[in-house]
Amino acid sequence: MSPVSLRSSSSSWWRPLCGVALGCLLVLACDTEEAPAVQSADLRVDERDARCEYLVRCGFMPSRDVCLASESYDQGLVQALGVTSFDRAGYDPELAAVWLDTLRDLSCDATVENVRMLADARAPVFAGRIDVGDSCFADEECVGEAICDRSACPGNQVCCTGECVEWRVLSVGQTCPLPQDGVRISAVCEDLAYCQVPPDDGSGMPPTQGTCQARVDNGLPCDAVDGCLDGQRCNVSGSGNCYKLAASGEMCNPDLQQGSCIGLNEVCSPSSSTCVAAPGPGEACVHGRCAGWAVCREDMCLARPLAGEACDGSIPCLGDLRCQDNVCQLTTTVLVCLEGDPPPPPMM
Repeated sequence: MSPVSLRSSSSSWWRPLCGVALGCLLVLACDTEEAPAVQSADLRVDERDARCEYLVRCGFMPSRDVCLASESYDQGLVQALGVTSFDRAGYDPELAAVWLDTLRDLSCDATVENVRMLADARAPVFAGRIDVGDSCFADEECVGEAICDRSACPGNQVCCTGECVEWRVLSVGQTCPLPQDGVRISAVCEDLAYCQVPPDDGSGMPPTQGTCQARVDNGLPCDAVDGCLDGQRCNVSGSGNCYKLAASGEMCNPDLQQGSCIGLNEVCSPSSSTCVAAPGPGEACVHGRCAGWAVCREDMCLARPLAGEACDGSIPCLGDLRCQDNVCQLTTTVLVCLEGDPPPPPMM
């Protein structure tokens, strides 16, 4: 259920009580309370705080202070906030509070449900006013469920105009786009389906399109890691069947290369066969996996460099930090684009 429908139905439970005078008086008193709100001037900072709260809780960052020093402001969010004064988007402070609360409380499980819940909470915060086919700089500027396709912008250049394009949800059997470097996907299969990669055609070129196929249930044959129902995974390198993912502390199968734990940053311990936090710096990797602030090199987890630490590109800096002049640095420049350059013509 989306946050909008929650807000529209949140007071329906009290209606049968209106035959009792005292009950109605209590309802009227409660209805006078102001709903939580995040003003537009505070959203940029509050969003990063909420994001870091989630990243630390779910094991992608070692601490809040390190996270704040490693994560930049959301450029799409900054753009949307800036153009609310120029009639390119509207803003709802109450729905912004709902969205940030959703992010703070979001489960650390790797599920389609979590992705959908967060997307549905963010979508209504900004009411875009740029029509499909017109120029844009961020998704939030586009009307309805349209998105800003900036695939043609070189190097993800900030003030390069994209185009608002329709966002489509595809049904089983429809042709679906597969991920490609530098190309924005504007259509996805419905939640109970996945985009199945076609058989190798012998051309040596990676496919760009697949077909939406229904996800299958536990124990049934599957051919893709994400080809099973939510909360499950396909054992593509073994039995070829779907299996249920284990929660933190539960028994799991350490032999499954794809992982058998539902937590985004949990692994199946080879010693206890239970789901535990992914190994940190100085510990052995588990199937090539480490905690979010580390990388696996020669079967050992190494810490990713922090802000101000030396780097050479061999190990990526943490979060949004970039290796510049052999030092991990955070780009702090914040831009709001009102005019931009069109993307260059395609190479012939």
